[in-house]
Amino acid sequence: LQWKVRRTLAFSIHELAVILGDQLTAGDLVPVFNGFLKDLDEVRIGVLKHLHDFLKLLHLDKRREYLYQLQEFLVTDNSRNWRFRAELAEQLILLLDLYSARDIYDYLRPIAFSLCADKVSSVRWISYKLVSEMVKKLYMASTSTFVVDLMNELVEKFCRCRKWSGRQTFVFICQTISEDDCLPMDQFAVHLLPHLLHLASDRVPNVRVLLAKTLKQTLLEKDGSADVCHCSSCYPVVLVFLLLSWLFLCSPPGWYTSILHCYYVGL
Repeated sequence: LQWKVRRTLAFSIHELAVILGDQLTAGDLVPVFNGFLKDLDEVRIGVLKHLHDFLKLLHLDKRREYLYQLQEFLVTDNSRNWRFRAELAEQLILLLDLYSARDIYDYLRPIAFSLCADKVSSVRWISYKLVSEMVKKLYMASTSTFVVDLMNELVEKFCRCRKWSGRQTFVFICQTISEDDCLPMDQFAVHLLPHLLHLASDRVPNVRVLLAKTLKQTLLEKDGSADVCHCSSCYPVVLVFLLLSWLFLCSPPGWYTSILHCYYVGL
């Protein structure tokens, strides 16, 4: 078949699976689906866009077989094809409901972390959402060790990253986790907040400014105290500045100037 015909079939194979049912799908469509996974990117994108729709129709044992192949979606014919990776992140968010906590931690977590370090910002933004939803899913699981291990790896891989972009990624992920209520605040305070506040003394202004903005918008404004919320809205970044000053009296001189500048320009 010509690739244009295969592309059309790849975009519609999930609809055929609904019509045929799980038994015929496993016997007749799965081999075709597997062939599309190894095809041209123009064909693979059709499979990828409806990956969740197809896999949810399979039995659990058959569905788990594709966990080993998800990593292959990170490799494309053209490395500039960032929309392929963005679609992968979108599909992984949906796939969280189809797999167990162990499968998520063992197979989806490495892909998510790789996407968080993508060169294209659009891919990274979706990946932050993916990681936050992963934290939520793992926290709700019966085994709590997975979510703790995940957060520890977040700290090690991003918060302690030598590149400032990695540390900035950690702040963005924490911001998303807080905004989407993926983790109770008491757990957030134990596992993530201390490392987040440590970045107040970061040597890169962009990281410090983002941290101040994150603390104000996602933590202080969500505080249960009406007084804290009121002060946060009246004195956006100054309040954050006072908090960080209290926590980091011994920080290198000059780190607070970026926050004060943001206050005066109206961040």
